[in-house]
Amino acid sequence: MKPSAKLSESRKSEAGFTLAEALIATLILVFGLASIFNLMIVAVTSNSVANRGSGATMLASQQMELLRSTAFSALADSPANTLDVQTANFFRIIQLQGVGTFETRWQIQTLSGPNLKYLRVRTEPQGFRGREARTELTSIRSCTLGTAAGCL
Repeated sequence: MKPSAKLSESRKSEAGFTLAEALIATLILVFGLASIFNLMIVAVTSNSVANRGSGATMLASQQMELLRSTAFSALADSPANTLDVQTANFFRIIQLQGVGTFETRWQIQTLSGPNLKYLRVRTEPQGFRGREARTELTSIRSCTLGTAAGCL
């Protein structure tokens, strides 16, 4: 065997990547990074919606508790569409720092007698994808004192 033949055989074992192999590896890396980037965008968006949903739930709960603690006789019936449009005395807009602006609307209806009130509260963030984080609570409040005694 010639010394030059032995040298060329040893260099074959030290051969690097071909251009095609390097391009395929780069392509796989780019697709992998694009997938991870897409997952990061989905995670940030989901986190934002969850944050706004938590804020909406908290504000709706606060408003429901206010309605439940209000004197029964002070709960005046609301117009029929107060959950869909801003109606005076049946909505409020609140800014939660670090979360966003929320609109809370509520509806009060007297049910089948003067001693039952149906309460509905809807809170949703304003802006992009607000409906995804909307919260709606319902409750029925009763007065057990009767109409003669007067409900508080």
